[in-house]
Amino acid sequence: MTDSSPPDLGRPRPFAHYDRRGYRTVGVEEGYAEWSRIYSDFDRRFDLDLFEASTLLRERLPGAAVVDLGCGTGRIGEHARGRGARSVVGVDRSSHMLEGARLRGEYDELALGDMCITRLEAKRFDGVLTSMSLCHVEDLPEFYAEARRLVRDEGWLCIVDFHPFFLFQGIPSHFSHPDTGEHIAVHNFIHGLGDHFGAARRAGFEVVELEERYVTDEWAEAKPAYDKFLGWPVTFMMSARVAS
Repeated sequence: MTDSSPPDLGRPRPFAHYDRRGYRTVGVEEGYAEWSRIYSDFDRRFDLDLFEASTLLRERLPGAAVVDLGCGTGRIGEHARGRGARSVVGVDRSSHMLEGARLRGEYDELALGDMCITRLEAKRFDGVLTSMSLCHVEDLPEFYAEARRLVRDEGWLCIVDFHPFFLFQGIPSHFSHPDTGEHIAVHNFIHGLGDHFGAARRAGFEVVELEERYVTDEWAEAKPAYDKFLGWPVTFMMSARVAS
């Protein structure tokens, strides 16, 4: 009798298994309390270029009520407003990052809390946005389930995050401390692209776009330290709509 059970395809190991940098690693709240002081300098090539590449956002963002999960200092909310969003609500675990978002003045409401358990009203929004936050989320299905709970039946989501390839190379999300210059990593979890597809589908979404951001010649010329990453996929964008 042959074994009909599916093969064990394996899972990513904890990030420490891949880590090549050995930076001091801290939790989300501690890390972003310091990173918030310089986070507005974040390079738009990581995420805003990918949001700009989304056909779904070009069609669905104008006039939409959106929630920005893991909103940080408000870069994405500001971008959404500039692309026609009717209203923007932000959620973040870091009070320091939220203060930066509050100063931008682009949000209708800001809430301190977990992006996977927001406690916001169900089916309140047309769409969900999140950028560079899911690498800090351990339970990916929990995030997608919460995103589906928050959007209306014709709703959508668009995420940008670090590409798993980059994390598999042992390079964590990190920053240079604004006072000491020390490189500090914020605790990461690695999720494969298939993990995102599967979790989104099981939550009731249909994936419609996947784009990857590679380090280009232009980027390496502007940031010479990136020359050694030329041609590497560094971030990705995935958009989805509620499945019919």
